[in-house]
Amino acid sequence: MASNAVIRRRAAVFLYERNVLPLKRVISAMLIFITVIGLMPAALAEAALEAPTTKHICLMDANTGAVLYEKDARSKAYPASTTKIMTTILALELCDDLEEKVNVGSNFDKRGSLMKFSNNEELRIIDLIYGTMMVSGNDAASALAIHISGSQDEFSKLMNAKAAEIGMNDTHFVKANGLHDDNHYSTAYDMALLGRYVMQNQKFREIVSAQYWDVPPTNKDSDGYHLENANRLIHKGEKDTQSYLYQYATGIKTGDTDQAGRCIVASARKDGVELICVLFGDPQGDKYRYTRFENAPKFFNWGFENYSSVSVSELNLQSSFSVPVENGAFEDGGGLTATADVSGKIIAGTRDFVSGVISSKDTITANVTYRDGAAALTAPIAAGDEVGTVTYTCNGAAILTATLTADNSVDEIGNMISANPSESPLIFDPGASDTGSPWLFWVLIAVAILAIFMIIRIIILRSNRRRRRRRRGAAARSRTAAPIRSRSRSRRFR
Repeated sequence: MASNAVIRRRAAVFLYERNVLPLKRVISAMLIFITVIGLMPAALAEAALEAPTTKHICLMDANTGAVLYEKDARSKAYPASTTKIMTTILALELCDDLEEKVNVGSNFDKRGSLMKFSNNEELRIIDLIYGTMMVSGNDAASALAIHISGSQDEFSKLMNAKAAEIGMNDTHFVKANGLHDDNHYSTAYDMALLGRYVMQNQKFREIVSAQYWDVPPTNKDSDGYHLENANRLIHKGEKDTQSYLYQYATGIKTGDTDQAGRCIVASARKDGVELICVLFGDPQGDKYRYTRFENAPKFFNWGFENYSSVSVSELNLQSSFSVPVENGAFEDGGGLTATADVSGKIIAGTRDFVSGVISSKDTITANVTYRDGAAALTAPIAAGDEVGTVTYTCNGAAILTATLTADNSVDEIGNMISANPSESPLIFDPGASDTGSPWLFWVLIAVAILAIFMIIRIIILRSNRRRRRRRRGAAARSRTAAPIRSRSRSRRFR
């Protein structure tokens, strides 16, 4: 017969299997269900952004440069006519007078998409720019390059220099118009950087957001030219049976070659957030003719739904700081102050992140780092010098870094010019001329030498006195001891 202890153990096991175990299984199932539900929005977001035919994708926040979504965005790709974005921004930056008329000559590209002007036609630079961007004129782009640099090869050097300046580290341009060349390449990420850069130029924004442009009559064409934007997010073509207009679209440029596929660098702005979307590598053929115009709004909408921004001016951030200077000479007893320029800055991120920043704006901390990582600055410092950076942190995350600029100048100690030198007789220049000779300096030197001589003299005299005292003491002791020795000897031999 089983003991009472065994019976109790069996009863406990029975109750556990009957009541507790099923409950644990239910709880586990609920947890799994909750986890799956929690992951569904992310999974759905990824599914919403599916663009299976598009090889290279980059969605970037134009304000911060943050990449919100990417697919093979850092791999080599051919940019096709989106190259003309670089051509146009260089023309805008390098040509002082956009109304200047240019004789296009005859040495321009006549392949592919064209503005269709004639040899030796005289066109304004602004007309060539619109022809480059609106109808993707290869002739207009090459004419601009030749006008600016004398040749396409020389112009490509400017393109690559600008690309390096922007940070397009995986880009190499060969042609101003983007016609295929194996050595002419970029990445979706690099082209997003370019899109971010050019949209800071107001004239560029004006050009790429226009639906059409009318070129006035020329020496070769009495009617002029009517140009329509080929970006279907901006403009619906006359032959289009369906509209792909996107209400938040602001630009930028399409591109097509057999090697590159169908491409677009697009921009859109909503509620203070501007996004750049690069879609490279959709297949050629009528089936995919409008794919980029269908997909780009999907990415924009996803970005606008999940990302937000706030102007730094709304956060009331500390912008003025007292800066320690180790060897600074301050005549008025003041110090060095520096200012962080946060005007016009925008903080962007997920909606939850931005909401958290706004609700916790009173807890934002400013951490100052001085130049070269030093604990303090070293004079001299001139007003306007960059003296360090300040990083603003909220809820443990860095939200903004700004440059610190000195508000005032600080001289180095010893180099500050006295307003009244005569009032400071101890300030002297050993290298000065005989005029205004520093006589006090030489008096002080003589006094110092005399004092040293007197000190040495006193030491010698005291030493001599001590020696004389020792000799006198020794002699006295000798006189006292002599009679005692004599008496002792007389007693011994008595």
